[in-house]
Parts: sequence; structure tokens; C-alpha cells
Amino acid sequence: MNQIALHFLETYASNREVEGGWLFGKALQQAQLDYSDKSLWRLDQLLTQIQERAKPSREKVQDTLEGRNFCSLIAYYLIELVSRRTGASFDWHDRASALDALPIGSQLPDDGFARLVSMAPDQGAAFLPLGWLEARLLGDGPQLSADDYVNSLVAQVERNGPVVWWTGMHALGRMASWQMMMAADGGMVWPVRLTSKAPNSWISSAFSGRDVGEVLESGGRILEENPEGTAWQVFSYDGVADLKSGPSDAIMVLLYTYGPSPMKLKIAFPYRPAKAGGPFAILDPRLLGANLEDAQIERLNGALEQGIQSIKWPFGTSWDQLRAAG
Repeated sequence: MNQIALHFLETYASNREVEGGWLFGKALQQAQLDYSDKSLWRLDQLLTQIQERAKPSREKVQDTLEGRNFCSLIAYYLIELVSRRTGASFDWHDRASALDALPIGSQLPDDGFARLVSMAPDQGAAFLPLGWLEARLLGDGPQLSADDYVNSLVAQVERNGPVVWWTGMHALGRMASWQMMMAADGGMVWPVRLTSKAPNSWISSAFSGRDVGEVLESGGRILEENPEGTAWQVFSYDGVADLKSGPSDAIMVLLYTYGPSPMKLKIAFPYRPAKAGGPFAILDPRLLGANLEDAQIERLNGALEQGIQSIKWPFGTSWDQLRAAG
């Protein structure tokens, strides 16, 4: 359903209508839903006028195509605002697919406003924006302003920490997988950096003539000082981890996020090089340092794994296959 949401938002932005049109279409365009803070004030004015003047019925907004289109657009718009404010990723579901995606035993209301469910999988959050909207249109229940409603969703998304923690952990997983792929292929594992300003560009920190120690010191200094003002940075290099079984080659990855609640992590991803006929193997990762408690880090494991799996290895093997070999 994500493509449907995108289609609705893009169609509205181009001053057109989806099939079936919008209920209150002219007034909807005049509201100028342009993702600005003022757009929420204009949305409030629109909904108040509709409630007081048009007095729509539940059947009008739930059972007609133009009514459903109108409500769906507003729901998509509100969640897109939350996404832009937090950086969180959302998936749209109908009621049936949402129940499949939610933890076993979860329940959703058997009501029209549950036909659209927005979920932030990384944060374990699910929202029913049509419930708020129908309360505003029909005058039922608490009349929370659009701005207050969006702020409440932002607070729920960030209840366990800022979204940048999850974004950064995903980048850490990508970095670990990329560097491990280089090691498994027998290539050089150079010191490399990723940043939020260039999340798809691997920035090499190795230059001819520079001492390795100097390169690592420079990389650490950039993480600490954050001269580019990024939201997060990841720095990685080939190192040695002290395991119970003894020293081991390891991909070292450091993650720094910035802002009111900064995060610092250092994780070693040990590996056993292929030699003497034995296969290359990825060993269990080891947390070397963090400024978060273990429970907070555990919540980020899903983002780490997603980042690892997002790198597709090109030579007929995968992280999972080599991890199993360990």
C-alpha cells in the first residue's frame, strides 16, 4: 500500500484528483497541504469548517469513494509529516495485512477507521490516523488539533530513543557487511567512512603514504568533532579483536549519532580467513563500547540485521552462509 499512499500524495501535489475524486475537493486544494508547519493550521481550519458547515455523516466519509479518498489523503499526509520530522520509515497496511504484521495476539478495532494502519517497524509503532480524522469530521471524541496530533505521533515514534539511532544502526550494518564482503573476497579492507549527508558513498580514509595509525586517529577525530554537521557517521577498519579463544581478525565499526541524545557504539565483527583448506567464516560480533544500556541496544538489533542484509554480495555467497560456517 506504500505505492498507493505515494500516488495519492503526488496526485494532490500536482493539483489533480485520484480516480473517484476528493470529497470537498476545492476546499482541500485551498488548504495547501505543502508539508509546512502552517499547513497543519490550514488543515485544522478546513476540518472545522467541514464539521460545522457541511456536517458530513459517517456514511458520507466511510462509504463513498470520494469520502474514502479524502480521508485517505489526509491520513497519508499526516504520517508523511511525521516521517519527515523524525526520519522514521512507515509502511501502510489494510486491517488484514496489519494484523499479520503485528505481534501474535495483537488486535485492531473492527471499524471503518481501521481500514488504514500505518506502522513504523523499526520502532514497533502502529497508528490509526483515520480515527483522529473521523473524530474531527464528525465531532466525536476528543478534538485534538492537527499539530497536537502530529506531535503526539512523533513522541510515540521516539519514545525509546531518537529515530537517528535506528538509521545509524542500519548504516553500521551496511558498513559491516560491505567490509566483510571485501575480506571474504580476499581484497583489502580499507578504512572507510559513511555519513548521513552521503549515505550511499563509501568515503575512503586511506591515502598513499599515510601511516595506518594516523588514518585511524584522523577517523576518530572526525567522529568526535563532526565537522560536516551530520546526523550520524560510521567509520570502519580492519583490526584485531581479543576473543576468549585468542586474538582474531575483525571488522571494527564505530557509529556516532549526534543531537540531543547522541549515541556512540563500537562493534567488532570477527572473522576467520580462509586458509589451509578451511572456509572463510564470520564469528559472533562483540560489543566493545557504548554509551547506551544493553536494553536500548537490543532494540536496535533489527536495524543492524536489516543493514547487513541490504548489501547483496556478488560472488555467489552471503553473510548468512559464512556466518553459519563460523
